[in-house]
Amino acid sequence: MRTSPSITQVEKNAYTAFCQQHNILNDESPAAIQNGEHIGGYVAGTWGEDLTEQTLTVALEKLRDRLTFIPAEQVECAEILAKLDQGQRDAVASWLSRQSRLETEGPKGFSNVSVLVAWLLNRRYSVDASGLDMALGNAQNSGHRKIWWKDSTKKESREYVHGRPNHAFNQEPKTKAAAASQEYVNGRKNHAYTPPEEAQRVAAQPVDSWQQIIDIQMKQWVTPSQQVKLENELSAGVAAGRSRRDISSSLAALIRDQQKGR
Repeated sequence: MRTSPSITQVEKNAYTAFCQQHNILNDESPAAIQNGEHIGGYVAGTWGEDLTEQTLTVALEKLRDRLTFIPAEQVECAEILAKLDQGQRDAVASWLSRQSRLETEGPKGFSNVSVLVAWLLNRRYSVDASGLDMALGNAQNSGHRKIWWKDSTKKESREYVHGRPNHAFNQEPKTKAAAASQEYVNGRKNHAYTPPEEAQRVAAQPVDSWQQIIDIQMKQWVTPSQQVKLENELSAGVAAGRSRRDISSSLAALIRDQQKGR
């Protein structure tokens, strides 16, 4: 039975603590106010009891489907940010304010912050602008958790590749004709290169889809050591007289094993 005709400060404190413990929305928003009306109306009105941890627990079980809870992404983000000092939190806020394409608000924004800051904390890296840039590139390419962008209709950003800024990002791509005219690009062999004397003969031949797939596979890796592995596999297949389909299958297996860390 209630001990007071109105909600006391003790009851308000109990309700606030209970909401924090169970991630029930409790602010000035309409949804939060409605939460209070549902719970208070049930406990104090219908049931006629004081708001205590015990009565609030019963109300939660009875009214769960009517209540609005704090999104799980926001809860996770708050827990991660709680591990930072004020200077680090300010650095995160400043960095987020400069992101024009990255989702920074709502559940998707909370998820992004959690992924990036956790990535830095788990590796004991500095939580600052340069660290967040690095985390964004690595998190985007690892694929463990999705990075959310404001325009979901666009392809995944290539602003960062393997954790490093992509200096070719937003630059006009070279035409196929220009690519085919250079045997080496940035010191690396260009597998799209076609010698002038072969150009007419190749143009007259029907399209070989397996060769096209091999050309794409040869561009899967970018480091010199990775390129050597692919080139050795390709050369071995050609020397053995294997079909392009078989060679492509070998390259695919090699790339897949590398991605799995074998």
